[in-house]
Amino acid sequence: MTIQTQYSHHYILTAGESDAEGRMPLTLVTERVIEVATEHANALGIGYDALIKENIGWVLSRLSIEMLRYPAINDRYTLSTWIESYNRHFSERNFVMTDTAGQVLGYMRTVWVAMDYASRTVADLTRLERVPFPVPDVPCPIARTPRIPSPGDGAEREVYTFRYRDLDFNRHVNTVRYLDLILNHWPLKHFDSNVAERLDIMFHHECHYGQTVELRVGDGPASCPGSICEIALPDSTRAVTARIVWRPEEAIVSCDPTCPDSGE
Repeated sequence: MTIQTQYSHHYILTAGESDAEGRMPLTLVTERVIEVATEHANALGIGYDALIKENIGWVLSRLSIEMLRYPAINDRYTLSTWIESYNRHFSERNFVMTDTAGQVLGYMRTVWVAMDYASRTVADLTRLERVPFPVPDVPCPIARTPRIPSPGDGAEREVYTFRYRDLDFNRHVNTVRYLDLILNHWPLKHFDSNVAERLDIMFHHECHYGQTVELRVGDGPASCPGSICEIALPDSTRAVTARIVWRPEEAIVSCDPTCPDSGE
């Protein structure tokens, strides 16, 4: 079997996929990362079909996205992935997004944990062969996901109860739905003049249908600048933590000025 050390998928950003600013939304970047990781794992023989025989599966634990530029409507782009490391409990996998000229649009770092579906705990991967885990010498120049602090006592707070469309096939909350909840905290005008330069997100505890959580958003300290976000259970258990670093950038597609900003 030929080992495919790197895997690439080519895309075009359609109007229906873009955000209100005419760019590729951060949620879609996340979806594409999961999609391409899944495709490469399947090609290597360590995807869902292989691991489910052992009653285990991959769960995204950490994700960092650092974008130089987001694709706009009708832009073609390529997302490529490779494994950086592998041990008995988790695998680090990196990505690079490029345009048709080969220019880098952004990099992503991920950590995937193998979960035992029966015990809902971390599985031991030593039972799998190492051959399907190629580790090419390919650099990823962005920093790993940092430790994300608490947003603090002065954080803004809002409550949300997870619904049917928040779930995935495992019947817990889908990764992208957590990010939807976080991004919906800001009004439209914020995104018309700011773009997420970097996202760091960590998944600590799964949430389920009907569960009510509290979103807390505050400013990070000098050691971890940006917007610090936390999705917490009623007992204050951290389900998800995230940091978003913004940079000023005007929207590609301006919204109708007569349309009121529902966030105000």
